[in-house]
Amino acid sequence: QHINPVAANLIQRMLRSDPATRPTIHELLSDPFFTSGYAPSRLPTSCLTVAPRFPVAPSGLESAVRKPLTTLNKGPDSPALENFPEKEEAPELQELRDAVNSHLADMLQQLTAVNLAKPSERVVKRQEEAEDPACIPIFWVSKWVDYSDKYGLGYQLCDNSVGVLFNDSTRLIMYSDGDSLQYIEQNSTESYFTVRSYPSALNKKITLLKYFRNYMSEHLLKAGANITPREGDELARLPYLCAWFRTRSAIILHLSNGTVQINFFKDHTKVILCPLMAAVTYIDEKRDFRTYKLSLIEEHGCSEELASRLRYARTMVEKLLSSKSVTASVKPSA
Repeated sequence: QHINPVAANLIQRMLRSDPATRPTIHELLSDPFFTSGYAPSRLPTSCLTVAPRFPVAPSGLESAVRKPLTTLNKGPDSPALENFPEKEEAPELQELRDAVNSHLADMLQQLTAVNLAKPSERVVKRQEEAEDPACIPIFWVSKWVDYSDKYGLGYQLCDNSVGVLFNDSTRLIMYSDGDSLQYIEQNSTESYFTVRSYPSALNKKITLLKYFRNYMSEHLLKAGANITPREGDELARLPYLCAWFRTRSAIILHLSNGTVQINFFKDHTKVILCPLMAAVTYIDEKRDFRTYKLSLIEEHGCSEELASRLRYARTMVEKLLSSKSVTASVKPSA
């Protein structure tokens, strides 16, 4: 049941008991398995660690291929179930938690190494030599609003998708198409709906999600708005907010793809750390957006402005790692 019917048909033809009835090499090359379907011209770097997503079926993509939102959303004639089915936590979810913790541990090692190198104390600092535009993150938090005293934290990613991490540790995400929804329960099980078809139990949360979206759209500036997405980035799997907390100086946001983002309150600078690329993106007071390899910062040095934020980031990553569960919301501190 997990094999595409086109692939299944090809396998059956190749395994016919009578060799004379099996397709020739030339017939195989003209089989629909090789001539139809969707082959993207480019895939995001994240495919090295996370399976890509195809939120919209490109022309020619077989309808039988699984697409997000087809499992539970079958159109207005078949509304979503009114009650969530009982679900057991799959082994993959524990693997995801382990991966998230592993990413944090890797990030801590990377930050420890760069801080020990004391890059801002070099006699000759060539910070520009540490730049690596190829490591620009695919996703970062472009807007956020803290309403955790009642409901939770709302945020917008750079692709214009919107999410809320509610105080009950559930998550609701609206994709950038403004229609597709993803709901993540406390035990990390996921369900997919649309704004036209969803369980009545989600009425309040979807209303709140729309409130957060409208507020951020009308009142907040978008961080990194001048960065053009690369071809293939739209196929990267959308991350969600794992955890967050506030200090007197900043808000710390931890995404499920391993990214840790720190927004500083005083000067509105931002640090975006990616353990998979071993890179840091720094958005300065002028909103300039630059990405550096941490290993190259060790080698070439950097300004005290960036070095001090990397030292702070290490402390915050330690705090994330020491929390009881990196997949649950961390209550904000005073």
